Amino acid sequence: MIGLDRQTQTMLASLISSTESKDSINGKIVPPKYDPFEYSPAQRDIFFDGAKKGRFRIHPKGRRLGATRGAAHAFIEFALWGYPLMWGDVTQSNLDRYVERMFIPAMRKRNIQYRWSAQKKVLKIGENGGYIDFRSAQNPENWEGFAYQVIFINEAGLVLEDEYLYYNAVLPMLMDFPNSQLIAAGTPKGRNLFYKLWQKCLDGEAGYYGKRYTTYDNPWMSPEEIQRTIDNYPQEAISQEIMGEFSDIEESVWRVIPREWVTKAMDRWKAVAQPDGTPDAIGVDPARGGKDKTVLAPRWGNYVGEIKSYPGKTTPDGAAVAALVMQSTESSTAINVDVIGIGSSVYDHLKDRRDYVYPVNGAARSSSMDKTRQFKFRNLRAQLYWELREKLDPSTGSDLALPPDEQMLEDLCTPTWRLTPNGIQVQAKDEISASLNRSPDKGDAVVYAFYDAKPRYQQVILKKPRGWYG
Repeated sequence: MIGLDRQTQTMLASLISSTESKDSINGKIVPPKYDPFEYSPAQRDIFFDGAKKGRFRIHPKGRRLGATRGAAHAFIEFALWGYPLMWGDVTQSNLDRYVERMFIPAMRKRNIQYRWSAQKKVLKIGENGGYIDFRSAQNPENWEGFAYQVIFINEAGLVLEDEYLYYNAVLPMLMDFPNSQLIAAGTPKGRNLFYKLWQKCLDGEAGYYGKRYTTYDNPWMSPEEIQRTIDNYPQEAISQEIMGEFSDIEESVWRVIPREWVTKAMDRWKAVAQPDGTPDAIGVDPARGGKDKTVLAPRWGNYVGEIKSYPGKTTPDGAAVAALVMQSTESSTAINVDVIGIGSSVYDHLKDRRDYVYPVNGAARSSSMDKTRQFKFRNLRAQLYWELREKLDPSTGSDLALPPDEQMLEDLCTPTWRLTPNGIQVQAKDEISASLNRSPDKGDAVVYAFYDAKPRYQQVILKKPRGWYG
């Protein structure tokens, strides 16, 4: 059964035969036979019907429209026709995941022959010479010097923040084939180049076609799923993240933890007494000399005790920090230590003296999901901040009680977040320190106090293919 309808086949054959790409497919304009792919109306417009409306196709969209999966299936079909193709994305890790989770299963299901080089990031499909080069914005130097029939820019709101990449790499790669096409789709991220290209579509500029799609345009998402997605965003961000609109959103909308939630937790703290006994856990943010401070945040259940702060000069090494921790805990206390920098020495001194000592490396990979089980995390730091956010949420949280500490309040309410292809990402600690003009050590210690080494909701991790497949 032919994968594309007759009208689309005719359009593709005309496009190939009108260019110099005929030799690249050994002179064959013969569509292969395979079980057809199913496309939503939005996917069909973006990747097929839009070719008749404009060479440059720009599509702002809401989250979870299905554009990435639709692009994967369309590129398989294009490659079977012998197209030289390029897929541009934000990060290298995204490229591997898309090939492993979207391309390879779809081709295996249809017995489509392919060869995938994970090292070169090249996917060769079928026998007509079609291939896909995968490139990331992390390595812009790898984009230049090649010609493609179709270029797809995924997460265009992020990739097209770099105008130099677009004008000096993407556009030149479209010059060799007179009917080459650019497809850019993604959730808007401010008024960058993606917005400027969208304006060309709205102005009716020759060669440009665009249509905005919302999360509601995904026919495979139930209303309940869409509502759960909406509930995860601030009200002010829905126009951008769900409706695909270019919005000027205040930075405060993207605060990981709203100030009001923390002040309510501080009010609860004033109304209750500290539980008896030793703490269940303690968060440790060590410092060695300098202007930073070593901070300990003890926790009893959902109650965080008074935060203890020590000048860096009083903790010149890991042994000194470990001694302070020993004074504040018993053998049953879970000790969660930031192991970046001096923290590794603190951990080494404690692990042989206490039964429950856990290293916390914010840069480490996270395998957890948020409580809606829709979003993963860029790293462990993002996971821990987001989990504290969920615990503080007045509508679904755990009635946490936090001590009335102004520095802790600022530390917890300064970080911002954004949703990336790699999951929820929290603002880097260096950026927060620059904003506060000091280290956010009290906030970090509180976050660490709630660390649970066992993930609540784990991602399903697929085994990574190696070398060539097919």
